[in-house]
Amino acid sequence: MKTAKSDRAKRLDKSLFEAGQQCRKRLHLDFQKPATESSDEQRRARSAAGQQLLQLARNAFPRGVEVGGSSLSEAAARTRELLAMDASAAIFGATFQTDELEMQTDIVLRQVDGELILYEVKTGTKVRSRYISDLALQVLAIEANGYKVRATHILHIQHNYAHTEGQELLPQQLFKNVDVTERVRRILPHVTEQLRSFHKQLHDASVLDLPTGTYCNNPFPCPRISACAQQGPKFSLQKLPELTPTLEAAFHEEGLIDLATIDPLRAGLTARQKLALRCVREGALIVEPFVREELRNIKYPLRYLVLANATETLPRFSGQRPWRQLPYAWALVSTHENGQVTSVSFAFADKADPRNEFLTSLTAQLVGGGTILCWSTEALVSLRALIDDLPMEKARVRALLKRSRIDMMKLFEPGVFHPELLGHHDFATTLRVLLAKQLPQALAIRSEADAFAAMQKSWQPRIRDATKEKLAADLKAWVEWQADGLRELHQKFSELLPKSPDPLLAPPAKSRKRLPPVA
Repeated sequence: MKTAKSDRAKRLDKSLFEAGQQCRKRLHLDFQKPATESSDEQRRARSAAGQQLLQLARNAFPRGVEVGGSSLSEAAARTRELLAMDASAAIFGATFQTDELEMQTDIVLRQVDGELILYEVKTGTKVRSRYISDLALQVLAIEANGYKVRATHILHIQHNYAHTEGQELLPQQLFKNVDVTERVRRILPHVTEQLRSFHKQLHDASVLDLPTGTYCNNPFPCPRISACAQQGPKFSLQKLPELTPTLEAAFHEEGLIDLATIDPLRAGLTARQKLALRCVREGALIVEPFVREELRNIKYPLRYLVLANATETLPRFSGQRPWRQLPYAWALVSTHENGQVTSVSFAFADKADPRNEFLTSLTAQLVGGGTILCWSTEALVSLRALIDDLPMEKARVRALLKRSRIDMMKLFEPGVFHPELLGHHDFATTLRVLLAKQLPQALAIRSEADAFAAMQKSWQPRIRDATKEKLAADLKAWVEWQADGLRELHQKFSELLPKSPDPLLAPPAKSRKRLPPVA
């Protein structure tokens, strides 16, 4: 690999290499023009957390020097100047270019003998294969410029780091340093061969004919997936449940890229795949009998529960650990055997710790037993982490998790099939398709992204109390609409008709209780 003499258009960087590993079509398109990534609040928050971690890691290397530069070429030139100095030093943002590659590094530590040690900072809690590939690219670019890499390290987050609110994050406690030199050296030949292959494909327009597939979401959803899906058939292969790369390859060999052309009785298909193909062919809803039976065989009162939480990369509160789900809102609709229906909700729109108040308010409303019904119990199960994070709440959390519950999404996946619900979809889409239940125009929050943006706003300093109350009300309305939809969905697919309340036992009309606003 020669050092750089040509223009940037011939070089691959980390993002293009990752694109090539996912899909040759994405590599070709990204090489011509980078895809526009989603810029919602969650992505921005994770990007900000990554930058914060990088700065924390660099703080652990005293007398480090930032390369800077207005362009990659300038940064590469400045890097050569710094590495030419005799003294050992840490260099931040060192940049290396060759004819084929251009790479920026997080931290390079120059040794007295001129050899280099690389440190790559990652927000994950363990070493992943793509991290190793990233470092291998850096080693190839660095050593093509005449330098010797002695060792490569990954600094990732300690998964069991417990924060203390009010204290600064300390890199010595937050990071785990893993020497991956041997693993990086072992894959260098493979990465070199991949680079040669990718360069050949950059100008091969035939890759634009590649259909969508399992690789579109591995390891992450491709930013071009929506555009590619519009160019393909309505029922692309990736919408087939339980699709494996092996089955996908078999379909491609036969020229099958449209689910509408695949025989539901084809040998080797799972029961779920056969039903999905049948619903496509018939263009109709298919419901397996076990769904109705499962939804009817439950104990009153029926507790339709919706929880809202936000994933925080870095902890903020005492006892909190990295990558925890921070619960901040819930809505509960309860249907009693006598026909009484009650509804109550909670939302915490403030920069303070919501966990104790969230748990206290929720468990108080679940007194009296019954069955909890969620669209997905993932958010509920994530509360298990609070057993470690909030030891004082251990008994309350365990009692909550022991409650009888039904995950309706897991029940519907093998038992309810509709042509418009194949592939990934959110709960609002499910309600629209199965119940013709539309999002009300009056809802200020209409998606999880909107809810996270509202929470981000509530965490800002010097925010007015009136604004907090408005945000809390908007969050409540969002989860309340979902809880009502969950109840209607259960009624339809269980065929349980709502009972009229017994006037001697319950109020004649539906009552909707609300918690007092959070200060």
